Amino acid sequence: MEYTELDDYPIPAGIVTTWTPTTASDAWEDDPRGLSYDHAAHLERDPDGSWIGSAMRVPLPFDADALRRALRAWIARHEVLRTTVRRTADSASTCAWQRQTVHHSRVDVRPEVLGHRSSDAARVEVAQFLARLSPVTWPHCVFATVRGTHAEGFVLVFAADHSVMDAYSQVLWFAEMEDLYRQALAGVDDDALAVLDVGSHVDFSAVDRRAGEELSADHPAVLRWRAFTSLDENGAPRDVPAFPHHPDVAAAGVDDRPRRQRSLSTWVLGGPETDELGRRLREQGVGLQAAGLAALGIASRRRSGVERLRFVMPMHTRHDPRHRESVGWYVGLCPVDLDLSGTHTFGEAVARADVATREVKDLARHPFPRVAELLGVGDTPHFVVSYVDVRHVPGAERWPAQQARALRSPVFAPDELYLWLIRHQGGLNLSARYPGAWAVDAAVRGLAAHLRAVFADMVEHERQSGLVTAADR
Repeated sequence: MEYTELDDYPIPAGIVTTWTPTTASDAWEDDPRGLSYDHAAHLERDPDGSWIGSAMRVPLPFDADALRRALRAWIARHEVLRTTVRRTADSASTCAWQRQTVHHSRVDVRPEVLGHRSSDAARVEVAQFLARLSPVTWPHCVFATVRGTHAEGFVLVFAADHSVMDAYSQVLWFAEMEDLYRQALAGVDDDALAVLDVGSHVDFSAVDRRAGEELSADHPAVLRWRAFTSLDENGAPRDVPAFPHHPDVAAAGVDDRPRRQRSLSTWVLGGPETDELGRRLREQGVGLQAAGLAALGIASRRRSGVERLRFVMPMHTRHDPRHRESVGWYVGLCPVDLDLSGTHTFGEAVARADVATREVKDLARHPFPRVAELLGVGDTPHFVVSYVDVRHVPGAERWPAQQARALRSPVFAPDELYLWLIRHQGGLNLSARYPGAWAVDAAVRGLAAHLRAVFADMVEHERQSGLVTAADR
């Protein structure tokens, strides 16, 4: 599984059709359930055209009515896709939002056939269509198909804004959508298609809002974030609370003008080697996440001499079993301070990374936008590292045949470095987005090369003598 932009996905030449959810204007009803703090932050922060989504090749004959019914059923199943906001009376400086929802029986999906396009033209038109998404205007998810004239099956793409979608929702979509389409082709009726016993992110949001309101400035989670945002990437005190940068980005001296970021996807460890390393790590009581972060720290030390990495790490908040297959934004943030000073073996580095994440993982339960409000933090994260294990997502074994790919929209930012380590049956993939400056591009590609080498060394040393004594330099 890779996480890339649409530009990197193999869109074929074929007939392009867009699919837009619709409902009557009088179908919306005010909903008393509060917005999550993250949803409210997305409304204030995210620009139009910012989205995440997925693409796959559906290996079945194309049937427009069956697909319309399947798409409608997916929206019916997940209440968050049938919710939006409207502006209410505001003060001179702030805007208030009222949640609105619509019953699933009032939603349909409207196709618009754009015609036959070349591969490049199809990609451009699909991208332009997806870029119309807005966090303040429904629908918050849209779809497109490209149907080749000579190949069986078709490409199906969807995109949603961040207020209703997280990365796990992106990958849940592959199996659920193909299964819905198969059932629709088989003639299963609409009521049966719409049934899925999962929790609602709208209900979760109301709980999240109440939990955030209970936070105070002296809460341990707030104090931990205060300490994190009061230091720069080198651990020096700041006058104004802010997030640290990656040292190489800080050293590059990029300006503050938002520019389109570069994108990178590369495999840093093969499937058999990843499984072997993961198995041996479990025997020692740690996981591949800790090894991945340790490898990142070691790679940074080998390349730049950096001993300490301070970054934000997203972690899931799907603690209720009913949310495991629910669509929505179930993500919290953790402040990670990974200091490898004084470590000399892979085992020591992995242990240090394991402790660094374990001691902050519970902070993800507390909505950071509320924490930022209490601390007066107006900054947003500059250096973010995610670890995602997607091996056990329902239907993951079908992804290679589906040409399944998680997607993100182009991002315009001056100095953000986002890294995703994604574990799949095929191995460990590194995805990145980062400033386009030549120095940063060279640094990130160099970091990826060093990371690949560190993992290779980890595997080899583990085979020979175990991580505990293997030197990491």
